[in-house]
Amino acid sequence: MVTTLIDAVEDRDVAIFDVPGAFLQACFPDDKFVVVIIEGKFVDIMCEVNTELKKFVRYENGKKVLILQLLKALYGCMESALLRYNLYISTLHGLGFKLNPYDKCTANRDVEGSQQTLCFYIDDKKYPTKTEG
Repeated sequence: MVTTLIDAVEDRDVAIFDVPGAFLQACFPDDKFVVVIIEGKFVDIMCEVNTELKKFVRYENGKKVLILQLLKALYGCMESALLRYNLYISTLHGLGFKLNPYDKCTANRDVEGSQQTLCFYIDDKKYPTKTEG
């Protein structure tokens, strides 16, 4: 809310954007082994998406089961959230942003004498820039 007030007072243009597949851009490191167990109808859905998975389907107690190792971060996993955050922060640092020491989901950088403040929450971003004239 505070950054929105600052945007209005300083007459900033504001862009709102989303990073598609934000979690899928982060890979699990080689030393992490994370599996997901899929059961029932969801097994059929996964096999429709990728028919090669059919050979890995097993039956346990009369239910279809598919056990997969995650190579990419998956929304909802605690480890995935940290992987995605660290990837995003390193990308921001590469673009010249510095994290706000009081709010780790806000980053700033100076562009030609104007401060740019990027606010983010998971995969949603608010990026204001100073309006010229």
